[in-house]
Amino acid sequence: MKLVDRLPLLPLVVAIASVTSMTSVASTASAQDAQPQSKQVAQATGTPGAAPEAPATPETVPPAQTPVTTQVQQPPATSSSSSSASSSAAGAEEEKLPPGTFKIPGTRTTLTLSGYAQLDITYDFRGRDPNVEGNDYAAHAANIPLNDSYESKEKRNQLYLTARTSRIGFSTNTPTDFADIGVKIEADFVAGNLLSGQTFTNSVLFRLRHAYGTLSGKYGTLLVGQSWSTFLDLPSVADTVDFNGPATVPLIRQPQVRYTIPLGGPFTAAIAAENAPGTDYNGTVDAGHSNGGRGSASNRRVQTIPDIIAVVGASGNWGSFSIAGVTMNYRNASREATAATPTNPAVPAADGYNKQGWGARASGALKLPWGDTLRGNVAGGNGIGRYLFNAGLAGQGATATDTSFVLWQALGYHVNYTRVWSPMFRSNVTWAQTYFKNNGQGPYEPSAASPDPGVNQRIDELFINTFITVNKQVEFGLEYIFGERRTFGLEQDAAGQSCGTGVGCQKVGTNHRIGASAHFNFF
Repeated sequence: MKLVDRLPLLPLVVAIASVTSMTSVASTASAQDAQPQSKQVAQATGTPGAAPEAPATPETVPPAQTPVTTQVQQPPATSSSSSSASSSAAGAEEEKLPPGTFKIPGTRTTLTLSGYAQLDITYDFRGRDPNVEGNDYAAHAANIPLNDSYESKEKRNQLYLTARTSRIGFSTNTPTDFADIGVKIEADFVAGNLLSGQTFTNSVLFRLRHAYGTLSGKYGTLLVGQSWSTFLDLPSVADTVDFNGPATVPLIRQPQVRYTIPLGGPFTAAIAAENAPGTDYNGTVDAGHSNGGRGSASNRRVQTIPDIIAVVGASGNWGSFSIAGVTMNYRNASREATAATPTNPAVPAADGYNKQGWGARASGALKLPWGDTLRGNVAGGNGIGRYLFNAGLAGQGATATDTSFVLWQALGYHVNYTRVWSPMFRSNVTWAQTYFKNNGQGPYEPSAASPDPGVNQRIDELFINTFITVNKQVEFGLEYIFGERRTFGLEQDAAGQSCGTGVGCQKVGTNHRIGASAHFNFF
């Protein structure tokens, strides 16, 4: 059956038709209006150390300027000279500050407040995550319940409303004689919460997103603290109503030390050392939370060196483009031999061992002459794990054996087209796919001994949406999402017929969702 034959698109088609009939196509719409970003990354970091910006329009719409690529953007010129000039002009009026930005009396520091309240609504026809309170309620196709599972059959036609993506933050900027000093702290309420969710008071847990300081000058920008991984390219992220969007990018924020340097003209480069999770689960199977898969509760993965990331890119009025590489070390601690028990085989003694993983990315955002935007991102590698969200969500980074790590090969891409109908209306279509290869290790294919391992071989994602931007404070969105994951296994039997649900057959998990959002900025 063709994809379109199984998509319940009628509600979205009707919605988009009604929206587009309210306005004529504005091919001369501003290029800035065509630069929305995913909800997960919009208003993420701003320019490290830059003077405060005007607050963004609703979550998916950035400030009216070139989108920020913190990894590769030219550090801004310090404002010290302009501050000196204005202070030396007697009686000169204080420079007008953008909404939400205040000068702290007696200092050279400006404080910018930011945040919003947001309601997200999802309706899953099938394939809903069985635990929207403890897990992320947003789309994550890597963990869609398989169609023949209890969760898939039980969780059909499910409605969920939440305000947990609401956000608050503040940032400061202080010009000094040697550099501009910036500080940013931001948090939301998307932490997992099983104690007092929708069953009781809809309480949710406060969650740190960003906490970092920057030093910015003509020689570059130093960022120290927690922010988006340097491997993430913000302008290439798809514009979606869903909080996650396509999981072909590294939606991770982590502590890091990053240095960004101008290379001349539109080019910049950055290098970063970022936190590499040790004993916590980090996208590896067994290595992160058990003793080589042999049932022990001891945590054997150790952290000795950080993940290293390098990025080179360029940006201008035409858009942006960048390439990036990451390398990470998977290391296990040594262990003692343990005797066999009635329920577990013996674990042989093994010294500590490690393997080096890597990943690469190429991405960009092209501003088209008529005001639309084309975005694309492709990433892959051996053991890329957390740096490809679909791989990290499914634990397909590195698998530990008794004496070594097996690195998963993964490749993911997405393509997004943003159509700007007018300054008030825009629509998006996004298609994404992720592929996995197990390097001949296993068993991951279904067998008589393991009829349903549920390990992903391919993931498909589709997002179709329309946004209505009332003004800089208010925006509404409506979206259809299709997600499907296919496990390792046979698609056809020996007779060339569909393999069905028998032993050795490929398993499929399918999700159909309608999502909507109502977003209200502070300013």
